[in-house]
Amino acid sequence: MMPRFVLCSVLFLAGCAVGPDYVRPELPKAEVFPEAGKGGVAVRAEWWKSLGDPELDALVAQALVANADLRLAVGRVEQAAAVLGETEGAALPQIDAVGGVNSSKLSEGAYNQNLAATGRHRTTGRGGLATSFELDFWGKLRRAEESARAQLLGAREARRMVELSVGAAVVRAYAALRAADAQSLAAQEVFAARDEEAAIIAKRAAVGAAGPNEVAQAEVARSAAVAALADARRARAAAEHLLGTLTGRPALTIAVRRQDGLRLPAPVAPGLPADLLAARPDVVAAEQALVAANARIGYMKAARFPSFTLTGAIGSESRELNALFDGATATSSLGVDLRYPLFDFGRGAARVDGAVAEQHQAAAAYEKAFLNACREVRDALVDVRETAASAVAAARRAKAADEAYRIAQERARQGQTGPMELLAARRLRAESQVAVAKVRQDRLAAQVDLVRALGGARPDDASAK
Repeated sequence: MMPRFVLCSVLFLAGCAVGPDYVRPELPKAEVFPEAGKGGVAVRAEWWKSLGDPELDALVAQALVANADLRLAVGRVEQAAAVLGETEGAALPQIDAVGGVNSSKLSEGAYNQNLAATGRHRTTGRGGLATSFELDFWGKLRRAEESARAQLLGAREARRMVELSVGAAVVRAYAALRAADAQSLAAQEVFAARDEEAAIIAKRAAVGAAGPNEVAQAEVARSAAVAALADARRARAAAEHLLGTLTGRPALTIAVRRQDGLRLPAPVAPGLPADLLAARPDVVAAEQALVAANARIGYMKAARFPSFTLTGAIGSESRELNALFDGATATSSLGVDLRYPLFDFGRGAARVDGAVAEQHQAAAAYEKAFLNACREVRDALVDVRETAASAVAAARRAKAADEAYRIAQERARQGQTGPMELLAARRLRAESQVAVAKVRQDRLAAQVDLVRALGGARPDDASAK
């Protein structure tokens, strides 16, 4: 019996895993991002702190703790870790404690030559240890463990992507809220100017100095200013409500601030497209899904080969419970069971074909994730570049509007112009402030989109700390 056990152990140790080993597929090549400029800094951990707003920092911290999507992602990681633990345990013998007492009564009418000696009533007690586990000769269990480990790594990367997305959503919503604050204040100035203009034209019309057309145009402009103010307030409320959802505080309220307070961050260096393979969580998760699918091919192939199960037990069996563990009552058994799917009418081959098809789908999904990541980076780079140009133009417009308003005030003091010209200059200055706030929001959003598209900062990247 011992030689057979040794032989089985040798076969177990020498066994090879069937099925294809994972090789990263060839992806479309791109040496650089055409839209990338020169310079820039790497994305750092807690990148939102570069905006310099403590209130925003607190909101992001709350969201990373309380967000429901993030808690779901954490639960998936825990579930994948449990599956891996169960799979790893399947490769090791499970030892069970067994025991029991059986009582039986034999028939006097049946043929039993020992009935007179042993009696009709028999009680037997037994106890011991038993084990049974499959010898991983073809690598089926190893392929299952490889698949489970890849699924765990993929779940961790998916959680990182959720963390990155939640942080980006909070920053974008907060930037929109502060932009709405500035737009609301400027829209109130526009409305006040339009309201005064409408009142002046109404007075002129009353004395015949203005016609009905001018009165109607003034009312149209005044109504448009009211609508713009309502839009700004509605946008602020929507951003505030979104922040409440992201942070798990549905009744969240944020005080209005006259100054934005968000500092424009330094430009981000995009690196190379190939860097996304290791930096972007959803791309890494897609590759791990491909690794898992590739390992399942080996698992399905190994299931078509003979399986060997080692069984063993040691214990004791006795008629008397007080003699159950005497040396004379000891029992033991050791064996190897063979099981081979001789005729399955194509089910095993179909399972292999299904695993291969799943692997092909995972490979396509991996390539798609990489291409989508490259597209998002390029889109974000264009947005960063163009919003920066828009910001320069908006700043020039605001500066010119301030100068025009200053000149209009000076002319009004000298009696060289009437109130309508001063109101027009006041309105143009307020409208330029609305444009500056909108462009500033777009620029911050573009920066956030670029950080998200690049995958944020890797937790094992020393330069990101």
